Amino acid sequence: MALLTAGWPLLDSAVANRQPLATGANVTVGSGPGSSGTVTVGPGWYVQPALSNPMQNFVLTKDGVVLDIRHVSLVDSFQMAFAWLGMRQVLSLTHPGSVLSEPAHTTTVHGRQALTGTISGLGLIGMGVIVPGPSREFAIAMVMLAPHGTSRALIQAARRILFSLTFSAPSR
Repeated sequence: MALLTAGWPLLDSAVANRQPLATGANVTVGSGPGSSGTVTVGPGWYVQPALSNPMQNFVLTKDGVVLDIRHVSLVDSFQMAFAWLGMRQVLSLTHPGSVLSEPAHTTTVHGRQALTGTISGLGLIGMGVIVPGPSREFAIAMVMLAPHGTSRALIQAARRILFSLTFSAPSR
């Protein structure tokens, strides 16, 4: 009985930190119209509410894959290079031994210019993506991490979420 009493709150908090998202749900991070980005999720993804704050970031998970989607304030467009450096530094601190490649230019499925790179490390693979907002006063920075051996289909599902990013228009 003592084990059940002591263990129940721990189990409850672990379960509560994983809320399912409906297929096709939109996840928006940012401070409002004109300063936020939205991704669309596929089936089977969960949000981790204890690690998420809609103004700053969302952490999504599915079968060991983690997507960290963050709003990043920029002073000017020249900070994009520093945003990539910052992503690299945070990754090396949070996942020692992991390396983020040099950025390559690409576009999202909605035609937004983006920087992307691969992540490799001790038992992990993934990618980083930074997409500047239309105002160039913010960007959405996203990291996808997966254990080695993750199915190609799951990696592609995560990539679809990252590259589905859209921006809301400011209200007039």
